[in-house]
Amino acid sequence: MRKCVLLAAALLLSAVSLFAQKSPLTPYEYGHRWYFMFQGGPLYFNSDYCGNMMAEGRLGELLTFSTGLALGYNFDDANAIQVMANYARKTGACEPFESDYFNATAETIPTYTYKFRSVQCFVDYVINFNALAEYFMSFSAKCYAGLGAAYTFDFTEPEHPEVWVTDPNLVPALNFGFIVEYDFKDGFGFFLDLGLAFYGDRYNGREPVSFPLDMDNSVQIGLIYHIPLKAGSRR
Repeated sequence: MRKCVLLAAALLLSAVSLFAQKSPLTPYEYGHRWYFMFQGGPLYFNSDYCGNMMAEGRLGELLTFSTGLALGYNFDDANAIQVMANYARKTGACEPFESDYFNATAETIPTYTYKFRSVQCFVDYVINFNALAEYFMSFSAKCYAGLGAAYTFDFTEPEHPEVWVTDPNLVPALNFGFIVEYDFKDGFGFFLDLGLAFYGDRYNGREPVSFPLDMDNSVQIGLIYHIPLKAGSRR
């Protein structure tokens, strides 16, 4: 009986020791690793008088294509920080000229537009939900939020008799988004990024009319590469 108790105790201690050891790393644990991202996709710029554009059936003019690059670092498997920069050429709208309302015909479009270029840079905090649950697999879900600044320049003058824009402009910015990512075992992967960004006054070269912030809504597809740890590096 005593031998059975000792044997059971030995087996229990062995099991505890086994489970106390950290399991081998899977290919999808990225703690203490750097990564690069490249992405691009459609973007809808929401600013002053976009309601007018919608009523006139011209909402498509506010759609554009944006591209972005990012460099990030994973503090551990679940938490990372990244620096993101992106670029787009956007269309803004300004108020109709009053006389156009009285003389509008099927050929007269009362809302005037103009174009400009924009570069944004953000520092984002990123959370990996799979890693929080210690559920490592090829698919992962992430969200991010960050602060930054936006620079707008190269404005075209709207063909409006009473409106002008300021050029260039530098404003604060907020960035939010959700990412669904699929990774391969070699560190490469691709992802879908649903993003939302807010910009301060004068981002579009105009004083705000109602809501004081301009906004981007984007859907982007991108590639990511998680740089391997150096040989001998310890987690």
